[in-house]
Amino acid sequence: MLTFDLNRHGKPSLYHQIAEQIKTQIGNGRLPANTRLPTVRQLADQLGVTRLTVQNAYAELQADGWVEAVVGRGTFVSRSVQPHTMLDKIGRRLTADGVLDDILQLDHVVGVRSMALAHPDDAFFPIDEFWAGLNRVRGDAESVMSYTSIQGDPQLRVVLADMVREEGITAVPEQIMIISGAMQGIALIAQALTRPGDTVLIDAPTFLGTLNILHAQNLTLINVPLDGEGPCLDTLERLIQRHRPRFYYAIPNYHNPTGICMSLARREGLLQLAQRYQLPIIEDDIYGKLYYDAPPPPLLKALDPGDHVIYLSSFSKILMPGLRTGYLITQNDALRSRLLELRRATDFGGPGLVQRATAVFLQSGGLKRHLRKIRPIYKQRRDVLLEAMQTHLPYGVSWTRPSGGFSAWLTLPRVFAPGELYRTALQRGFAFTPGDAYLPHSDENDHFRLCFGNQSPTAIRAGVKVLGQIIREKM
Repeated sequence: MLTFDLNRHGKPSLYHQIAEQIKTQIGNGRLPANTRLPTVRQLADQLGVTRLTVQNAYAELQADGWVEAVVGRGTFVSRSVQPHTMLDKIGRRLTADGVLDDILQLDHVVGVRSMALAHPDDAFFPIDEFWAGLNRVRGDAESVMSYTSIQGDPQLRVVLADMVREEGITAVPEQIMIISGAMQGIALIAQALTRPGDTVLIDAPTFLGTLNILHAQNLTLINVPLDGEGPCLDTLERLIQRHRPRFYYAIPNYHNPTGICMSLARREGLLQLAQRYQLPIIEDDIYGKLYYDAPPPPLLKALDPGDHVIYLSSFSKILMPGLRTGYLITQNDALRSRLLELRRATDFGGPGLVQRATAVFLQSGGLKRHLRKIRPIYKQRRDVLLEAMQTHLPYGVSWTRPSGGFSAWLTLPRVFAPGELYRTALQRGFAFTPGDAYLPHSDENDHFRLCFGNQSPTAIRAGVKVLGQIIREKM
């Protein structure tokens, strides 16, 4: 019998929910090819919906190629559906260099509930308000539709200087550089500060995108262990003394993938090490405004008296990923000149229209309003995830309790073969990210990341329940 979990009081429409949940059951193999679906009347009675609702669901399934209607016989799962082919391919690749691409693909695979991507829910994007800002920019069409400054739209840099001042950072517009997301900033800084073969320090674990960038630049990566408060400073100091790294890449606020928020004491200790050893620190702060309990401690950049911190942030997680707009702050004139030189070698700056519209949105208070709206939503999803893990995961599994961001980091009671849990979960329509992808030069296979930002509470509960069943079977 088909099973459903319908939200009758919100979006999406009931017929679309029915269609998607049937796709999931086809995709995970529960409904093999040639399986006959219930009649429209039978399913309408089972679900307590109108026959038209079921007819629309079946029509969507047929239009998408999932089912075939045979006159006089009924509706059948299509013989052309091969649900596992793409999933098997991704499952084999997930611990390889293409893991980031795989995670992005999983978000669009029909039949898979993916908690692998640290992504906001597009249902809450402030599209209408941002679009209104675009319309207001039309009066400046000539300037914003031409090439913008390599450093970024002047109006946006003025607005950002005011915004970061509220966060404790003193910076003038000339010290701010607009970038196409934090990853571009990381790539530019790494190019500016290193040569191939140089050593840099990263957290273990750390953000996949950063690993890809640093590997591509042929840098030697040294892991810095983390605990519940952030980097272990004694170990960090020994690594600095031994390797003389070119920089340390850190995510103090709601670390990706662990969700850890670095304590104030660790921040102060880290800055003391930076001062003592003249070590540049890249502070990646794309999640800092997504706090669900108390605000985080002051930014490293706000606490830094010696300009050792290069600050990065982005609007990808707090507004819309498609903006591809972030910003970099450094008071080091020579470094900033080098960064602009490198940027000039690859493009002529970001899209002026989007940058100016972002400035208008920020000036109008749009970001503050948006954050007030989404923090309670994501806090609820975080709470649902923690509750579901407590309910469904077996004894011995542990996890972080993120106070912001989109990620929780789980540790299993024993080491599994690489990809073992992941491939099984995929076949049952659930996806997460194995932890070894975040841990270069490590044999650890007992961690993984779960993300809750773009999944409904119902989907989170269902996904964690499947995960708990799989772990119990494998233990």
